[in-house]
Amino acid sequence: MFSSPEAAACRVLPVHAAGHPRPVPAFDAEPAAGDVIVTTHRVTYSDRLKVFIGPHEDVDSFLRPLRRMDGHQRYALDLTVLPEPVPATEVTTSVSSARGDLALGCVGSADAMTLQLRRTVDHVTRRFTLGLPGGRLGLPTVYLPHGDEDTYVYPEEVFTADNAVEIFRDFFHAGAVPAGLQHREILD
Repeated sequence: MFSSPEAAACRVLPVHAAGHPRPVPAFDAEPAAGDVIVTTHRVTYSDRLKVFIGPHEDVDSFLRPLRRMDGHQRYALDLTVLPEPVPATEVTTSVSSARGDLALGCVGSADAMTLQLRRTVDHVTRRFTLGLPGGRLGLPTVYLPHGDEDTYVYPEEVFTADNAVEIFRDFFHAGAVPAGLQHREILD
């Protein structure tokens, strides 16, 4: 299932919540001893390392690897919303490997990456490449290598790590991407 021993790495971080609706609400209080530790999101780095985070985590610390993406060894980040908050002690292999109904991911390098939104509604999964407003005439021409694969996108669909951090932060807190982004459906 995993390609190397380090690929099997899975880490659950302590996160506090007292049952929350999606999206993640803002918490002003610090976690107290004895509170239930809950995870709400799974972060997957380059299809290998998985980290589970929740509402008290500083999502920016988990987004720092975006700035180190090189398109080859470090080439992807995926932030998946768990269907329901899960106590950290109940994260199982099935929770760890489940695809998830709502996710924001990126592939490429820190200087040039593409963002993709995946959402499932009524058992139908749809994927979208996100981009800035603008025309998309002809075929996509911007080449973005990632791992052993590559992708072509339009110039309006290329982001830097700094742009992506803002979009991922909004997605983590609101469960949606900023309204000004265009969605181009990816048809398989």
